[in-house]
Amino acid sequence: MYAIGQFSKKTGLSVRALRLYSDKGLLEPCFISDAGHRYYNDDSIEAIQKIVTLKYLDYSLEDIEEIVCNGEQQLIESFMFQKLQLEKKRNQIERVIASLAQAIEIGKRSEVIDTSLYLSVIFNLLKEDEQRDYLKSILPEELVQRIYDFFEMNVIESNQQYILLANQLKKAYIQPVKDAYLKSLIEQFFSLIPHDIVVELVDVLKEYEDLKMDEWLFPSPFTKEEEEWLISQAERFGLGGTGDE
Repeated sequence: MYAIGQFSKKTGLSVRALRLYSDKGLLEPCFISDAGHRYYNDDSIEAIQKIVTLKYLDYSLEDIEEIVCNGEQQLIESFMFQKLQLEKKRNQIERVIASLAQAIEIGKRSEVIDTSLYLSVIFNLLKEDEQRDYLKSILPEELVQRIYDFFEMNVIESNQQYILLANQLKKAYIQPVKDAYLKSLIEQFFSLIPHDIVVELVDVLKEYEDLKMDEWLFPSPFTKEEEEWLISQAERFGLGGTGDE
């Protein structure tokens, strides 16, 4: 038999972990002395190998407990389900890695980084699939595809310009600038999406008088006050329409 300290060294697991597994009913000591000392034997090694294997396969202690208590029935089905969950997790991790790579490149190319704007860009990168599905629920799928095809070809440059222009507009809201410069900023900001796509988008949205975009899924880079100011300035300059000037 092995005292808990010896068993800990033999298995590489901490005494705390062994006690936790015992409390969960996953690893019962083969003997407990009158003084409360726990002892384990070679059968305990086989039991701990099963626990370690299942933990390595990313099962929670609750899942392991269920498998152990059910006599390990339907283990193949459980493995199939766990494989699907891990594949989903892998896809999510790959998505996060790709988004971070894009975010790093955008950050490197940006002269000035506004933390809020930068994080909103990363949020949009991470939520792209959800945003796309949401837009497809209210817009023609072909139009949504054209929008995303454009941004996928220009994801670094578009987001770099987005950060730069939004930051300059936010500064212009605080510290007034000359009209010619402000008009140029607004024109550039509105032109981040190609004009033909904007025209079609506006025409489609006319059918939805009370449509409000999901503010959680599509965060604005501007505060309510900044948005109202930007719209008023665009109207003052005769910008934001769909017709050619």
